[in-house]
Parts: sequence; structure tokens; C-alpha cells
Amino acid sequence: MMIGRIDEVDGHFVATKFVGLLVPTESMYFAHRNGRSTSSEASAGVRIQRDWRSIALGYGRVWLPVVALALPIARACVGPVHATTWIVSAAFLGISLAAHRGGRLAEAEKAKLRLLGSVTGLRIDPERLRSSTRDVKRDSLGDLMEKGGIPMTPEGILSVLDDIPMPAMPLVYGYARYAGEDPAWRHCAELVYQRYQQGDM
Repeated sequence: MMIGRIDEVDGHFVATKFVGLLVPTESMYFAHRNGRSTSSEASAGVRIQRDWRSIALGYGRVWLPVVALALPIARACVGPVHATTWIVSAAFLGISLAAHRGGRLAEAEKAKLRLLGSVTGLRIDPERLRSSTRDVKRDSLGDLMEKGGIPMTPEGILSVLDDIPMPAMPLVYGYARYAGEDPAWRHCAELVYQRYQQGDM
């Protein structure tokens, strides 16, 4: 069963598969499917690195309400239910409610993921993908960069940033995000995104 749904962007989200609602086995990214998709396509997802936030929120959303309800019942079976028991139960319910509200992205982050999705189809931070998935996307974007004659190093991109046509900016941003996690690529991606925002106004 998939629980711990987080980071939703226009129907795209991350969740974790649990066995018996107890044992997390894998975290997955699910892309929004159109109305013509088959049920098997709609249930398919992309395996990603284990997401501990999804796992923790999954436990909190499912098990804290159960414990909150079971605690006073179990206490009533052996004697009077004290105020402390009700306070603890209420606290568990409050934490569970917070877990349901948790896992949401800020609008600024959603905007970046939407831009990534426009060139990759995936509205997820590339760092969360498995290396094999990330490499395939990077190579695909790199082929388009090469065909467009756009440099493929952080320094090269920044040296021609003002000359890159605005329609190519999503591609360049996507490549910079998928190319690497080192500070040079992060800085490059941020400047490309800022340039895109300026041109998009």
C-alpha cells in the first residue's frame, strides 16, 4: 500500500510503499496521468531514493490516530481513564493532523519543479532520483543542448547566458539541474532560473 504522499505538484507526487502499513519497502514518484491512461499506467511509478520524510509522515498519518483511539480504550479496560491519557491522545491526534498537512511544497519550489517538468516530464528534484534515471534524463537533455550549440559546462553556460533564447531556458535549466550536484552546477542552475524569471515577466 502506498502512503506518506508528499510534494504534490499538479497531480505529481512522492509516496512510499509499505507492507502491512508497517514496513516501508520503496519510495516512488508518481506522475500525473491524463484521462486516457490505463489503470496499469496510472498505478506505475518511478523508483526513487528512499524518502524518510514520506516514511515518517506515513507512519504519523496512519498510526498516530490508531494509537490515540486505542490508548483510552486500553486504559478503560484496566481502570479509570485519567486526564493524562486524554491529553496524550489529543496530542497524538494533533501530531497526526500536522502530518496530514505536512509534506507540502512552497509555491516557489513548485514553480521550479513545473519548469523542470516541462522538459523532463518529471516534477521532482533530480537529486531524489536514482542515478540510472537521472543519467538517462541528463543525457537526453545533453543531446538537445549539443544540437542547439549551447555550452555544456557551468562556466560555458554562464558566459553566454544573456544570449540564450528564452524558449531554450527551460532546457538549459533542466540540464543544469540534472548535470550535477556540485556547487558550480547549483549556482549555474539558480542563475539560469533567475534569468528565465526575468524574461518571463
